[in-house]
Amino acid sequence: TQALSPEGATPLVIGALRLLVGSLALLAFCAMGKRLPNLRTWPLGKTFLAAMGVLGYQLCFFMALKYTGVAVGTVVGIGATPIIGGLMAWIFLKEKPIKIWYPATALALVGLGLLTLTGEISINPIGLLLALGAATFYSIYIISGKVIIQGRDADAVMGVLFGIGAVFCIPVFFIFPTAWIFTGKGMIIALHLGVITAALAYALYLAGLRTTNTSTAVTLTLVEPLAAATWGIFLLGEPMTVNSILGIVAILASTVLLSVLGDKFEKKAKPTDA
Repeated sequence: TQALSPEGATPLVIGALRLLVGSLALLAFCAMGKRLPNLRTWPLGKTFLAAMGVLGYQLCFFMALKYTGVAVGTVVGIGATPIIGGLMAWIFLKEKPIKIWYPATALALVGLGLLTLTGEISINPIGLLLALGAATFYSIYIISGKVIIQGRDADAVMGVLFGIGAVFCIPVFFIFPTAWIFTGKGMIIALHLGVITAALAYALYLAGLRTTNTSTAVTLTLVEPLAAATWGIFLLGEPMTVNSILGIVAILASTVLLSVLGDKFEKKAKPTDA
């Protein structure tokens, strides 16, 4: 969507717009079902931290795509999240990674190495760092959100986190060009970003979780970076080499290992931990 946005659209405005419209759509959805949140019972520190994670992810992710392309940026930004999240949980929550995490991490690092050795195609190092930054911020959101979500409506939680992030993004709308938003195409882009890719996507994902186990659901979400990589190459004509394609495959394979086998290793570890 960002790649096809009107002239003048910038990654920061795109990210801020998605937060703003997504928050309004999610909270409106909750209001229709009389599920608006009671913020007085929320842990303020973790709510703020999770909101900053959501905010940082949006801004770093869209900037990464601008620098290094949709295919590489999406696969690194999403594929590196389980690795960075595992490290952060190990450091801050004292949760030791399951055994499968180690080979999966090694495979992901090989993939990142291949992406930096792309021969005649130059992968922007700033774009890679921004994609890794997006994965880091997303991990912060996951770790903090794990506490917030307990006993609360998931749509309401996402609406609030998106809303807090949008408030901090307000200066972006005054610094960068926004005239494009008020064109016909710009309004369609804004609604698509907020309603389709944020509010509706989260609502459908949560609805699917009611009848699908977690490991299967996480594996199915691998369609996102796989589709983005495919569209980046074939729809947007982004150049690829054998090394960069192998790098993308390695990172996706790493995430598949964690998604498919992680649940089995976790179940085996529980009796020992107890």
